Amino acid sequence: MKPAEKYESDILSALLSEITPEEQEKTNRRMMLAAKLDKARIKKGWSKKELAEQMGKRPSEITKWLSGTHNFTIETLFDLELKLETKFLNVGEKPKEQVLHFALSLSQKVNTENCMEAATNVKTTSSYASWAGSNTGSC
Repeated sequence: MKPAEKYESDILSALLSEITPEEQEKTNRRMMLAAKLDKARIKKGWSKKELAEQMGKRPSEITKWLSGTHNFTIETLFDLELKLETKFLNVGEKPKEQVLHFALSLSQKVNTENCMEAATNVKTTSSYASWAGSNTGSC
């Protein structure tokens, strides 16, 4: 299969420049829905004719659905979900939470002689005791 060639036309460019971003988004979503519908049909192992029979429709209507230009009713989408055992709409469903668990292990070599010395030389700067010094890796 050879890659698609880029086609340029002044007429096509003029038409495309008149499409609003909202209209383009709707067209993109219709195309994605048609692709998802066709993928679900293929996964079931059904021909377009068999999908038409399952839905009680004419094969020409299935072709229109798969073109990406059809404006589906909610009822039709619900029926397709049942027949094809897939979801096309996300109505009232909460997204699944994903919990990630991490384990962290830290280690540091310390000189225990310095630790004992630091523990016995505690300086107080107020009525509460506090440690003087910095964390240099010695304790």
